[in-house]
Amino acid sequence: MDDENRNEVVVRSGRTLQMGTESWEIRDNGTPVQYVDLITEAREVNKVFYVSFASAIIDGQNPGIASIATRLRIDIGTAQYLHDLLEKLIQNALMPTDITKAN
Repeated sequence: MDDENRNEVVVRSGRTLQMGTESWEIRDNGTPVQYVDLITEAREVNKVFYVSFASAIIDGQNPGIASIATRLRIDIGTAQYLHDLLEKLIQNALMPTDITKAN
């Protein structure tokens, strides 16, 4: 698999997502990508996880700002899948680089 598609999750309009025996069309409304580096909310209510992320803004001598980027509500099944997915991605990211394959 090439580097461009290695970590790709289907994100473009016109593609489909397999849901059981059905294929659901994916629609991308053009929501901008935001880099997040802060977690501002993490709680569970009735098996729904409330997770919010913010972007840190540091501007010279001014006080720092945590600008809310997104607020997510995730059902427990999706949260479990996300947990497994992130675990695999983190394990791969932390693997030492194989320097025997360099150039």
